[in-house]
Amino acid sequence: MFIRFMSDAESWYKQGNNLMMQEKSEDAITAYSKATDLDPAHVSAWNNKGIALFRLKRYQDAIDCYDKALELNPNHANAWYNKAKALRGLGQTFLDKANEDRVSAAKLINQSLPIFESADKCYTKGEFLSGNAP
Repeated sequence: MFIRFMSDAESWYKQGNNLMMQEKSEDAITAYSKATDLDPAHVSAWNNKGIALFRLKRYQDAIDCYDKALELNPNHANAWYNKAKALRGLGQTFLDKANEDRVSAAKLINQSLPIFESADKCYTKGEFLSGNAP
């Protein structure tokens, strides 16, 4: 774990980015959290914290971060793409569990379907905002 005193959000955000490049997702989450504590409107810190959480397969936590980023900037194309990926990851966990637990399979599959639909909507929004819409 890193120990460093920084008093501004941007320094914590940059520290998080450096830690992400070193594949230290847990430490990056801590740094991004410090950034968002100091500046709750730091959209990129929310988005990147979501990426770090996604890497740890903490999909719902990642979605919460992307939602915060999108609340602050509804036109953040990358946050829409990232949310879509996290929704797909979350949906896949339901399908994987359904495969393991045949008794609850139908219920779990039904829970996953709206999640995949939400992911598709997020991808579409991201494509539109990034100018890649068909």
